[in-house]
Amino acid sequence: MDYLPDDNSRYKDIDYWDERYKTEQSFDWLGCFSKFKHLLEKHVKQEDSILILGCGNSSMSGDMYSAGYRSITNIDYSSVCISTMGARYSHCPGMTWQQMDVRQLSFPEASFDVILEKATLDAIMVEEKSPWEVSPDTACFIHQALTE
Repeated sequence: MDYLPDDNSRYKDIDYWDERYKTEQSFDWLGCFSKFKHLLEKHVKQEDSILILGCGNSSMSGDMYSAGYRSITNIDYSSVCISTMGARYSHCPGMTWQQMDVRQLSFPEASFDVILEKATLDAIMVEEKSPWEVSPDTACFIHQALTE
């Protein structure tokens, strides 16, 4: 499978992600844990409750767990991804995996101390005319997601 679609709007399509995650083992958008470690150590306490939006098949949460972060909730649009990653990290108590659309989060307000996002918003905003002037619906979604 070609991981770069011909049309960026495919990034919002669940079938694209399910097919991709059936064959791709791991991919870290924007960089792996080691690239962000210094920022996380500075701003995130190991005992914080962490939500990772659009976790994908990144090793980020597994690497964070190995570094001492123990309360990590991972969500992704793709059930294929969640099933695979849940099995891969089944040995990590305190790390959970849930299939969920980030545009319709079902957590009670203030459930998490920290929310991490590495390019999930890029997939959400593929049809925006400008990433600097987003539609009211997208702005509302971003606000809702970041105040979970």
